[in-house]
Amino acid sequence: MSRRWLRRLLAVLVIGIAAGGLALASRSDPPTPAQRAQQLDAELRCPVCQGLSVADSPSSTARAIADDVARRVAAGQSDARIRQYYVDRYGPGILLAPSGTPGAVALALPLLLAGTAAAGLFLTLRRGRRRTRRADAQDEQLVARLRAGAATTDEEGAP
Repeated sequence: MSRRWLRRLLAVLVIGIAAGGLALASRSDPPTPAQRAQQLDAELRCPVCQGLSVADSPSSTARAIADDVARRVAAGQSDARIRQYYVDRYGPGILLAPSGTPGAVALALPLLLAGTAAAGLFLTLRRGRRRTRRADAQDEQLVARLRAGAATTDEEGAP
């Protein structure tokens, strides 16, 4: 088995182990109703405060929303339905993190740039190897002459 195949096999193994580790790390127990309510409170903006979430706001309006969220979670409503209720009531500005694809773009763009940079580096290094020139007979003669000249210079300069 050549070194090239060994490198490829090692790369596949490393990627497989990393993917397996990520899969195991992402598995977790489902959140409790209290954890769900707390997460939703952190995602909803307080309508009377400047930039604070319902979870962080000391206002009575935020406390009322937090109580309502807890009641809705206990009643079995989904997180998406609870969010949609507040978006319908207060508008999309009630969400601290807007929904949609900007988050996906923010994650994908650095990966795309890193992939492009890696591909460019690979192609540059590969092209550099192709341009390496082997010594021909003319080069060999030049080196032999230079070595012969250096040898005679060393013999003449020796005491």
